[in-house]
Amino acid sequence: MVKNIDQVIDHNYEDLFTIVGTSEENIEKLETAPYSYWRETFKQLWKNPLAILCVIGIIVLVLMAIVGPWIKQYNIYTNGGTVSLDEFEPYLPPNADNWLGTGGTKMGYFKGLDLWTLVWYGTRLSLILGTVIALIDTFLGLLIGSLWGYFKWLDPIMLELRNFINNIPTLLLYILLMKFLERSFWTLVFVMCMFGWMGLAGFIRNQIIIIRNREYNIASQTLGSSPKAMITHNLLPYLISVIVTVVSTAIPAAISAEVGLSFFNLSFRAHENVTLGQLLTAATSDAWQTYPYLLIAPMIVLVPLTVTFFYLGLALADATDPKNHR
Repeated sequence: MVKNIDQVIDHNYEDLFTIVGTSEENIEKLETAPYSYWRETFKQLWKNPLAILCVIGIIVLVLMAIVGPWIKQYNIYTNGGTVSLDEFEPYLPPNADNWLGTGGTKMGYFKGLDLWTLVWYGTRLSLILGTVIALIDTFLGLLIGSLWGYFKWLDPIMLELRNFINNIPTLLLYILLMKFLERSFWTLVFVMCMFGWMGLAGFIRNQIIIIRNREYNIASQTLGSSPKAMITHNLLPYLISVIVTVVSTAIPAAISAEVGLSFFNLSFRAHENVTLGQLLTAATSDAWQTYPYLLIAPMIVLVPLTVTFFYLGLALADATDPKNHR
């Protein structure tokens, strides 16, 4: 009887189970796709309709800054660097030939010039200037802020430097530098980047001080990680959402700063380069209340440019936050 029961049990085992063996290739195989931070970031970003609209807006503005002056072939410069002011009549409202009108008599160098051409030339230079300044300020802010927050012995030195810089009127410093230096693209970049990194560096320093003594960082230091590895692998990746947001808002901030410099005649010379800041300053010095198109022309580019970068920064902040990923 027992023998028959054992035979039945063995038979049931063979019916219920099939030995398939093992496969070295499938041991580490995951049931789901491997997690990719940047893939999930862009997936979250493209789910946001406002982010898509902002990206399209920025692309359109950049393309128009490139091809805009070619659409209407008005030459605002001559070979000698002196413009022929007789080419256009001043105070012409938007019309079939001058889509944004022409400059007024009190706009100095821009008197009677086609505003469509000036706006897109100004947009091009303002975007280039803002991008270069934003990249330099971001690089210096990340580098100095990381070292400042990680190495404790740098803290008293940098705090004194920051207090000294904050007590100097920035406008006075800009006036002194621009009066003694030759005005050029790189001069303006140098002046605006001289202390422009300080705000980001101070913020990065505060964030690193908060997280540098957490358990995983202490364990990494105990295992012999170098300061470079600690900063690049343990600290900065934790702050990537904040960094991306700061970078996206740094470009319009640099453009706005150039607008302020133009108001005090500290930017480029009008007969050499055109920026949105110079156009706004020239428009406000003319009868823009009577001829509002003088002010509207540069504003139809500057306002969308600032708004799109701002909202794109907010969307990037949400998309780069790992908590919003799967």
